[in-house]
Amino acid sequence: MKSMPEKPLRLLVVMFAFILLANGANAVVFVKSGERIQAAIDAAPSGETIEVSIGTYLECLVIDRSLILKGISVGGDLPRVESENGPAITIRANGVILEGLWAKSASGWTGDAGILVLSNDNIIRYNMASGSGNAGILLQKCSNNTVYGNVVQGNGNEGLLLENSSLNRLEKNEVSDNRCGCKLVGSRENRVLENTFLQNRFEAINLQESHANLIEGNNAAGSDGALLLDSSRDNIVRRNDFVGNEKGIYLSYLSTGKDVQSRGKGVVISYNSMPSQESVSTNNTIYLNNLSNKKNARDDSLNNWDNGKVGNNYSDFNDPAEGCKGVKICDAEMSVSGGPSVDRYPQASPVPVLGRFTGPGGAALQLSGKSYLPGGRMDLNFTAPAGVEVWVGQAVAAAMAPNRTDRQDDLYLGQNISGDAWLTAPQKEGSYQLLMHDGNGTKVLSLPFNVTMPELTASPSTVYTCEKIIVAFRGALGRKDDWIGMYREGSSDASARQVLGSRERGEAVFSAPDAGSYLFKMFASGAALPLATSNVVVVKENAGHKVVAEPSQVAPGGTVTVTFWGAAPASVVGMYGMTRPDRFDLGKRSTGGRSCGSMVWQLPGEPGQYDFRLFQDDINRPLLAQSNVVTVS
Repeated sequence: MKSMPEKPLRLLVVMFAFILLANGANAVVFVKSGERIQAAIDAAPSGETIEVSIGTYLECLVIDRSLILKGISVGGDLPRVESENGPAITIRANGVILEGLWAKSASGWTGDAGILVLSNDNIIRYNMASGSGNAGILLQKCSNNTVYGNVVQGNGNEGLLLENSSLNRLEKNEVSDNRCGCKLVGSRENRVLENTFLQNRFEAINLQESHANLIEGNNAAGSDGALLLDSSRDNIVRRNDFVGNEKGIYLSYLSTGKDVQSRGKGVVISYNSMPSQESVSTNNTIYLNNLSNKKNARDDSLNNWDNGKVGNNYSDFNDPAEGCKGVKICDAEMSVSGGPSVDRYPQASPVPVLGRFTGPGGAALQLSGKSYLPGGRMDLNFTAPAGVEVWVGQAVAAAMAPNRTDRQDDLYLGQNISGDAWLTAPQKEGSYQLLMHDGNGTKVLSLPFNVTMPELTASPSTVYTCEKIIVAFRGALGRKDDWIGMYREGSSDASARQVLGSRERGEAVFSAPDAGSYLFKMFASGAALPLATSNVVVVKENAGHKVVAEPSQVAPGGTVTVTFWGAAPASVVGMYGMTRPDRFDLGKRSTGGRSCGSMVWQLPGEPGQYDFRLFQDDINRPLLAQSNVVTVS
């Protein structure tokens, strides 16, 4: 038998070693619960994939090399990375892919976040960034990052925050219940695309000194404001649905040194410059947006409210009764209050139905509410897209992914058809997604919903007549006509009620004019049985005389609520300049025979200090009580 030549044998050994090294470099490393993810990162060469099993990892991860860090979901749950101090996950290397992890940082310091990105060319997708003290996902001084398909909710400040960052892409994220949904500070040429912003407390989107960004295809609802642009130029805002916020689009030019008053505004675009007698153009362009809010538009600056062919749709200016004549474009331009800006081509088409989500090929999903009882019935209206068979199923919001693999229990909808169906809500409380997908499991459309046990809490437990009772609620179904009623204990008739206006959670303010014991009940629209009942509040008779005006400082022509106690049957309330004698009132009103109650007054347009006085009658005017001072400035 001939022996193998030495040289070919040596070559074969070298080739075999090279194959082993190549396979080792591309191997997948698994981290099990109880092990440390950081140890796997430190031992990994660039290009390696690290997969993390379900569990809670109390670490502050630092990714300092290009690799893939991926969480493995089990039953909709994600592996959790949690830190008490500092970011939960920090990305320092370029070219990192972070996928399928739940990141939470308890720190409320402004430089911390669930996920902190300090490098370029990274992909952050299908993660959960929830419950952090500061931001959910924070990008600092970086560029060319993609933040896609993440669920970002319940963070103490911003959900998504970009600081001095450019050319990043924020797309199809679900951002809810944060102080601010998405904020850009000193950032240029970023793209904020097709994100859903729900129930963020202040602005859904906020830009400060950020220029040439594209804000397109987003949905914002349930916030004090949909979009704030402060000191920002050359941005494009188009094809967004800003529906169900307090205010719509506000553009404000502010001279140097003034602060932006953004609370309660829907969209505010402003630019700070040196004082001028003329309006300053900040060259922001706003068009093809759907605006259906309590108030829609104001601009004391000069910006482009159309693109030269088409403008925006305004719920208060899109039919003939409101001044719009035309089939698709109104015949008349719309003057935007506050300055010289106009929308030359306002749209006549109706705004989208609140709560209806649409997708490619005509796909659409609409649920009967936003929140459901565990195991409750969910009524669904759907349109299956043309040419594609689709199914619909449920998934935990934290487990969003591009494909759906557990499809055996999903409901078949067909293709190119519209109809109604119903589903059973999950038994566990939490945030979920209703997913429409094709036969390969690829997502066509998603719609968020919550499963919550309804609760009502009334405080304080003891008050005097006509004092405020704050009723905190959660778990309303999110329908327009859901309501809370106030009931005297033992009575089935509501003595007062408030409509919740599509809110799932929040506060309602009541007061009782008569002493007694009261409780509060929350009802879904059209339902006979309450979703929840509160604790009992004891209301005591107030034997004294008192007048309170709130707030104590307002703008010229602003309004205050004046509450009085201890009025006589013929009592009146008068408004006065603070030093004016009782006989020189600025207006007076009867209390209507009530011993206590509230009334709204409009203050004068001149700056000054004013008060309100309660008199026993309007003849001799014996003074019973005098209010606090209200300053008009």
